[in-house]
Amino acid sequence: MRRFFLFAAIMGIMTGMYYLYQKQLGAIPFLLLSIYFFVLAYSQLLKKTNQNDREEKANDNDKYS
Repeated sequence: MRRFFLFAAIMGIMTGMYYLYQKQLGAIPFLLLSIYFFVLAYSQLLKKTNQNDREEKANDNDKYS
């Protein structure tokens, strides 16, 4: 079921992109795609820094034990 919704969403997005390209507004999908990739990279960066912080705290606790 989830795969169906994903497929439907992708088809809807592609239809919208095609419409915008036909209206000479092709830069809008690229702008939205760049915002999406920025948010994705930022969330991965936050995960990585949080993981590093937890590892450093665990190592600090081991030093003093």
